[in-house]
Amino acid sequence: MEQVKRQRNSSTEDSNDMKRKQVHSTRQPEASFDINLSTKSISYFEDLSNEIIYEIFEYFDFHYIYEKFSNLNQRFVNLIINSNYPIKINISSISKPNFQRYYTNIIIPYQQRIKSLRITNIFAADIILSSQDNILKLTRLETLILTNISSSYLRNLQYLTNLPKLSSLIIIYDGYTKIDQGEVYHQIFQLPFLKYFNVLWGMAFTDIVSSLPFTINKYSSIEHLVIKNGIQLDTLYVILSYVPQIRRLSISRLLEPEKRQNITFSITLNHLTYISLKLAPFDFHDFELLAKDLFHNLQVLHLYASHEITYLDANRWQNLILSHIPNLIIFDFQYFYFTAFEKDMMSNYENLIKKFTSSFWIERQWFFSTQYSFGHDAKDFLFFSVKPYKRSTFILDGIFEEKLNFDSVHHIEIGSIHAIDKYRNYFPNVTKLSFINYSVPTGNIIDNSLPCIISLDQLTEIVVDLVSIYFMDLVKLLSVAVNLHTVKLYDVSIDEINPITIQQNLIFQLASKTNVVKNLTLTYECRLKVIELLFALCPRLQHFELHYVITPFLPPLIRFILSKTNNNNRHLSSWSILQETIETEEILKMVIKNDQVLNDYKVEYFDNEVHVWW
Repeated sequence: MEQVKRQRNSSTEDSNDMKRKQVHSTRQPEASFDINLSTKSISYFEDLSNEIIYEIFEYFDFHYIYEKFSNLNQRFVNLIINSNYPIKINISSISKPNFQRYYTNIIIPYQQRIKSLRITNIFAADIILSSQDNILKLTRLETLILTNISSSYLRNLQYLTNLPKLSSLIIIYDGYTKIDQGEVYHQIFQLPFLKYFNVLWGMAFTDIVSSLPFTINKYSSIEHLVIKNGIQLDTLYVILSYVPQIRRLSISRLLEPEKRQNITFSITLNHLTYISLKLAPFDFHDFELLAKDLFHNLQVLHLYASHEITYLDANRWQNLILSHIPNLIIFDFQYFYFTAFEKDMMSNYENLIKKFTSSFWIERQWFFSTQYSFGHDAKDFLFFSVKPYKRSTFILDGIFEEKLNFDSVHHIEIGSIHAIDKYRNYFPNVTKLSFINYSVPTGNIIDNSLPCIISLDQLTEIVVDLVSIYFMDLVKLLSVAVNLHTVKLYDVSIDEINPITIQQNLIFQLASKTNVVKNLTLTYECRLKVIELLFALCPRLQHFELHYVITPFLPPLIRFILSKTNNNNRHLSSWSILQETIETEEILKMVIKNDQVLNDYKVEYFDNEVHVWW
C-alpha cells in the first residue's frame, strides 16, 4: 500500500479518479428523488461542506477560483482568501496585462500558500524566477513544472535548494542551445527533499552528454526518475550512482554504452522495483548485463525493443528472468520488426514467437499478440504483451484478431490509415491522437473509421507529423472533435480552392463557431493565405508557433498576426518563431514600432527562438 501511495504522489500527471468518486459519493445523497412525495430535493453548490468545496477546487487553477468565487459572499472570501488553503498556479497562455494583474494580485500576496507552480510562458518564468526573494517565499511549494524556459535558468537551479518542501520537479526544455547537462544534474541532485524528477533536455532525439563522475559520497533523495532523452548505458550508470533510493526508472531511449569493456556498476539498488525502457538499437547481451546489475528486486518491466532478433528468444528470456529477475510480476514487452532490414525472415520470426506460449509464460499469465502492419511493407509487425495492458500510448499500424481492453490508453499514434478500417478494438479514454509515418486523416476516415475506435469529442490534442493535411479535412476534424485545444501540424494544403469559397462552406462556419483550439503549431513553411484561413477557422487562438518563416515574407505576416483590426486574433497573446538568426527579432521590433501594431509588449530571442508577448 505504501508503494501505491508513493507512486501516486510522485507524478503530477496521475489521475484524479479517486477524488471524483469521493465527490460523487458525497454529493449523491443530497440530490435524491422521493417516490412517495413525488418531489425532488435540490442541492446548491453553496450547501456543500468546506471539505467538498476544497476537493472541487483541486481541479482548478487558483486564478480561476479567485475570479469566479471570491466575490460571491463572505463565506467564499474566507475559504479562498482568509484561509491557509494550499493553492495551485498554472501559467500558460495568458496575455501580458492579465499576467501583470495575476502576478500582483494573486502570486505575490499568496506566495506562502502556493503548493504547485506550473509555468509554460517563457516571459512569466523570467518574471517569477528572476527574483531569488520570490523563490525563497515559496515555503509550501511541493511541485514545480517548467515547460518553456530559457536555458539560462538550467544553469542556475541552486536557488531551489532552499525550498523546504519541493518534492516533485519537471523540466521540459525543448530548445537547441547546448548546456552542460552534467552541471544541471549536479544541481538537481543537491535538492534535499526531491522525490520525483522528470526531464527532457532539448528535443527527444537529443542525447545526454554528461560530464558527471561516479559519486562516492553525495547522494540524492530521488525515488522516481524519468529521462525523456537518449542516454547511453554508461552515462545512465553514472546518474544512477547518485540515486540509491530510486524505486521507479523510466528512460525514453536507452543507447548502447560508449565504453562497453569498462562498464561496471557496484551499487545495489535495493528499492528499484519498476523500470520502463525504450531501447534504441541495443545488443541483447548488453541488456542481460543491465538486468544482472539492476533488476534484482524488479517487479514491473515495461520494455520496447526492435531490430535485434535475439529479443524474440523465449528460452533466453526465461533463463534471464528465472536467474536474475525472480520477483517479476508484470512483463510488458513490445518488439517491432522492420522487414526493410532483412528479407525472407518472416517465417523465422513467427517460429520464435510461437515459443512464447509455453507453460512458463502461461503460468505467469503473460500473453502476447501480433499486430501486422499496413505500413510501407505489409510484413512489418509489432509483437506485444496484452495482459495486463497498462500502457498509456499505443501504436496503431496494423491489425490483430484479439478483442482487447485498452482502457489505459490515452494517446494513439496511427502509423497506417488503412489499419483503422480493419480494426476491431475500441480505445474509450484516448485524449491525444498522433498521425505518424506519413499517415494523415482524410474526410472518409474522420466520418467513418475514427469514430469506430475512439470518441472524437474527448480529444484535446492532435498531431499530424511530416505530411501535409488538406485544409477541408482539418475543418471536418475540428467540427467533430469539439474539445481540441492543442493542434500541431506539419503543413496545410488548400490546393487551388479560393479562400473565400472555403469560408462560405457550412462545415467551416460550424467549426469556426464551436472549436476551442487555443494552441496552434506549424512545423513547416506556410503561406500567408493559409495562415489567414487558420486564424479564421480558430478565432480563439491564444498561442501560435511557427518553426520556419522565409525572411521576405515576415513583415506582412507580422502585420496580419498583430493587426488591431483583425477580429480573428483578438484572443492571441503570444507568438513564437523558431529561427537560427536574431534577424527575425530585429524585423519584428522594426515592424511593431513603425506600424504601431502593439503598445504594451515584449520581444525576446531565447535559444534560437523569437518570442512575442502582448
